Amino acid sequence: MSLLDITLPRWLVSLLIIYLTIPFVVYYIVPYLVVGSASVKKTIIIYVLGDLGHSPRICYHARSFSSKGFQVELCGYVDSTLPEFIVNNHNITVHALPKRSAKAGGIIGMVKKVVSQVVGIIRHLWELRGSNYILIQNPPSIPILPIVAVYRLLTGTKLIIDWHNLAYSILRLKYHGNTFHPLVIVSILVELIFSHMADYNLTVTKAMKEFLVNRFWIRSKRCYVLYDRPATQFRPFNSDKKETISLKQDLGDREEFLKTEPFIKDLIPEGFDLIKGDKIIVTSTSFTPDEDISVLLGALKIYENSYDKFDKSLPKILCFITGKGPLKSKYVKDVESFEDWNRVHIEFVWLSSEDYPKLLQLCDYGISLHTSSSGLDLPMKILDMFGSGLPVIALNYPVLDELVEHDVNGLKFGDRRELHESLIFAMKDEEIAKTLKQGALKESRYRWQSSWESCMKETKIVH
Repeated sequence: MSLLDITLPRWLVSLLIIYLTIPFVVYYIVPYLVVGSASVKKTIIIYVLGDLGHSPRICYHARSFSSKGFQVELCGYVDSTLPEFIVNNHNITVHALPKRSAKAGGIIGMVKKVVSQVVGIIRHLWELRGSNYILIQNPPSIPILPIVAVYRLLTGTKLIIDWHNLAYSILRLKYHGNTFHPLVIVSILVELIFSHMADYNLTVTKAMKEFLVNRFWIRSKRCYVLYDRPATQFRPFNSDKKETISLKQDLGDREEFLKTEPFIKDLIPEGFDLIKGDKIIVTSTSFTPDEDISVLLGALKIYENSYDKFDKSLPKILCFITGKGPLKSKYVKDVESFEDWNRVHIEFVWLSSEDYPKLLQLCDYGISLHTSSSGLDLPMKILDMFGSGLPVIALNYPVLDELVEHDVNGLKFGDRRELHESLIFAMKDEEIAKTLKQGALKESRYRWQSSWESCMKETKIVH
């Protein structure tokens, strides 16, 4: 009898096949499916379903992780110019989602958008499998939060959720405060269920951390407060010589800058003069329902009326409104239709990430109209303004106390008439102006990197 005549039992053949394929599966198949071409460095995927160029906190995360030796895979839409500190950083690789097509209306448009995002996200995550961490910005939570929660289960990648706000509260605002709208309910369930898959939750306020712990039942030891802080490009004008420069010289330098800087020189109205006491104010907005620009426009119209009827000594105001969004055309038409602009000049501008910090340096006051759909987050714009040494006049809501101190680094208001009164004080009262400026300059010393490092050491992600 030869070896060829021996017939082995089927179970034994099966065991031999399994035994022989185990090394191939363990050393080739599993690494391909789970690890892919992962870097030998610690790697973090940072994901936002928004424009990377106008997602400052996400970009700051990317730079901070890269400074600690991480390979950063930065994913999102690239609709505008990225900051130089992202483009020129060899530890950061940008992965762009496909360009967003023109918006289609109704359910069909929404479905197309979500399907496109799902395909783009899955493609990125497949390419980047093997990463140590994935950090996502919330909101939005749909469709990215369920996807990364499943990804965490399949790959073991640790999930970090950076809570800027609550997605369902923004959606509820869209549906006129109806908490029981089906899409709002779905959004609540998505955030409530899948947030428990996160290993770490970063919040922008103490109030938001308390909400997640008390209402979403997330364990407190998985929640960490990481306040927004300005990055280095936001700094006071003449900060390099602030110890030696006089107020008069500072005004002269700003006036000269206005006349020579390409992005702004053609926007200065005739007769406007900082040295004579005219003032520049600025607000940034996404022109969405949670920021009512009509409050500012109404206050400026009252200011015009005050000049005409009561006080001819009121200085001129140059107001910059930066940003773009769905309601912009409405407000532009409102400004154009008002024929009595004499003391106030308004410019709507869309600036690059390099020019926006320059504009803040040139202003006297920043205006914040952010109300927060959840009442739990703080406006990043105020941090950028403080970083630029710019006092803030802000629409008040409870959690704002964590950032703005009335009569110390800013003023708070509740409606357009209170905003008008605040503008009068800010424009006319030199003592108030001096106090608020000193408070804002003090705030400008607090920076993102130190705040970030403190939080990361608490999480033990970075030692």
